Amino acid sequence: MKYTAKFCPNNCEKEIKQVKDKLGQLPDIEIVDDFCVLYCGQCLVQPFTLLNGKNIAADNAKDLLEKIYAYMEEAKAKC
Repeated sequence: MKYTAKFCPNNCEKEIKQVKDKLGQLPDIEIVDDFCVLYCGQCLVQPFTLLNGKNIAADNAKDLLEKIYAYMEEAKAKC
């Protein structure tokens, strides 16, 4: 399955960089920086991404990465 992970460059920039670096090592994932992902305000509160259009958020980068991996595993199991 192919994935697109959209990140707002204004969202927890240092934490998100770690997440993007890890995801960039995976096959079948495109990482996109998009200044408007239509979740204004969330950028100021917690790290998040839109993974194939689904908003995935967490309290920190480590938890976000774990939630992304879990979502990808669930999606793979459904195929």
